[in-house]
Amino acid sequence: MLYNISLSSERLKELRLKHGYTMQDIAKKIDLKSHGTYSDIEHGKNILTSINALKLANLYNVSLDYIYGLSNNKNNKNLMNDKELDTILKTGISYNGKTLTSTDIIALKAFLQGLTSSK
Repeated sequence: MLYNISLSSERLKELRLKHGYTMQDIAKKIDLKSHGTYSDIEHGKNILTSINALKLANLYNVSLDYIYGLSNNKNNKNLMNDKELDTILKTGISYNGKTLTSTDIIALKAFLQGLTSSK
């Protein structure tokens, strides 16, 4: 099993209720076609995709490991703001052994913005 489906389902419900959201609210926030699709995820009938898990982790400001039931630590150290991202990308980060160019950095930031624009 890739993740603990039943624990993940419990946590998603707990987080949703804690934040006062309906299933329909969450479906809209993470760009699902219907609240039924989200309901199936929350009830463990559908697999939680990595994209939806990331959107939910960002929405609730918790770690992906917590969402997936792999850790009890809610701390989301992987979230950062735009300024922190700029600092990290400009310090010589590389991919596949090649340093990112200014154009690469702009494209990467645009991609990340597209992933999170629904919030």
